[in-house]
Amino acid sequence: MRLVITLLGFVTGLISLPSSLLAEEIAILQSADISAYTEAIEGFKSHLPASAHITLEYNLQGDMAKGRNFAKRIRASDANVVLAVGLKAALAAKLEILDIPVIFCLVLDPEKYGLPAKNMVGLSLDIPFQDHMRPLKILLPTAKRLGVLFDPQKTRGMVDRLTRDATAQGLTIVAKEVITEQEIPKALQALSPNIDALWLLPDSTVLTENSLDFLMSWTLQQNIPVVGFSGGLVKSGALVGAYLHYTDIGHQAATLATTLLKNAQSPVVGTVLMPNQVHQSINEKTATFLGITLPPHILRQFDERF
Repeated sequence: MRLVITLLGFVTGLISLPSSLLAEEIAILQSADISAYTEAIEGFKSHLPASAHITLEYNLQGDMAKGRNFAKRIRASDANVVLAVGLKAALAAKLEILDIPVIFCLVLDPEKYGLPAKNMVGLSLDIPFQDHMRPLKILLPTAKRLGVLFDPQKTRGMVDRLTRDATAQGLTIVAKEVITEQEIPKALQALSPNIDALWLLPDSTVLTENSLDFLMSWTLQQNIPVVGFSGGLVKSGALVGAYLHYTDIGHQAATLATTLLKNAQSPVVGTVLMPNQVHQSINEKTATFLGITLPPHILRQFDERF
């Protein structure tokens, strides 16, 4: 009898607990089978609290219609928080999940797609301008004119923001439009007399499998340092780069999910948050080729070296 009373008391206690402490269910929407998405999700899972459980996990495989169906299932479930990884997953969540907090990540230029909605919070892929400039300023403090190649149909917004940020720092962006990959050599020749470094953007017209080798070799020949936006670009020949690790984005999303599980109406909802960890890398061979001295105190300022 005493055992029955004890059990009844325990159950009554559970019923009286806040629902946020009883159920911490998380659903995941993944846009496609892309390694960056997988890395972010693995980082997310590894940093969740023990009380949080992933109860639903769907992969759109690039199919928006499928994504909307998955999102409807999530909305009908007991999920307390949703992680949407990639643009299609974020858009499917925006269209179908209206009353559950949604965290989205790995979406370029989210404002272009009307993100975030009022129940969403995003993790930006944009790195603050000063963080992008920091590794270049370490090596070339006098660099003032930054060249940019861009396709106006793809990265006009990025160039406009870059120009505003550079102007605020007393720097100049010298931008040249290219509509096709074939225009790159002529555009580079026009830029080269007027720039101290070339700034690469994630523009699929400018950066292709063929053009990347040309860009790196041509700039080296002209003694023009290149600023990259990924470890891969620095490894391929860019002098320096500031960039994000997808696992770190997953960690940040997990911390955010923990916050939302405690308070679904957190002030961060409806905003896009900046990354909390930025990596800096240097290509030592490129620096040597460009005649840049690399004493130990300089190298220690880079957390990745190639």
